[in-house]
Amino acid sequence: MDKKDLREILIKENFKPSAYSLNDAIKDEALCLRKDDRGWYVFYSERGLQTAKQYFESESDACEFFVDEMRDDPTTKENWKSGFNM
Repeated sequence: MDKKDLREILIKENFKPSAYSLNDAIKDEALCLRKDDRGWYVFYSERGLQTAKQYFESESDACEFFVDEMRDDPTTKENWKSGFNM
């Protein structure tokens, strides 16, 4: 899997675009995928901090991890509704 395949999966499975970033723009409160000199890394961005950073040597491993993280968080789906009535 590469970044293009990952993007297609995220769109097909109806994930909120605001919940992730696959390009150089780091979004607040989003899961991000980046490449640097060491390889690929996935992290959660919140208030300018990069938390839960995971490094991968291959793009495929990083993309697999990324999609698993997204699938594990139901709040990243377009149709997710809070249990709170407001």
